[in-house]
Amino acid sequence: MEYGQMKFTIRMGLIGVGALALAACGDSNDASDEVVADNVEIPADDALDDIDEEPVMDEEVTPPPPAPVETQTAEEQQEAVRRSVEDEASSAEDVAAQVKAELDAMNAED
Repeated sequence: MEYGQMKFTIRMGLIGVGALALAACGDSNDASDEVVADNVEIPADDALDDIDEEPVMDEEVTPPPPAPVETQTAEEQQEAVRRSVEDEASSAEDVAAQVKAELDAMNAED
């Protein structure tokens, strides 16, 4: 057998095996594989048949107070956000300075 013919035969064999593998993974028409509402809903309904009571409101529980109404103007909100960002940036700079000082101290020890 020639090398080219053997190469072609191996390719066709692999294609055939691949096609058979894909066919084996195909759709099943078996009804037992399908989920039917009877399989799920009827047992759940049967389990709840002996329950006659309905949920009731608990009068002792007080609802949470309503959320406070926003009294800031848009400019005041923007200013508050700006201050918050500046504070976070300042604390990040402080942490960076501390890390740099620790690294410098570690390098000085070596």
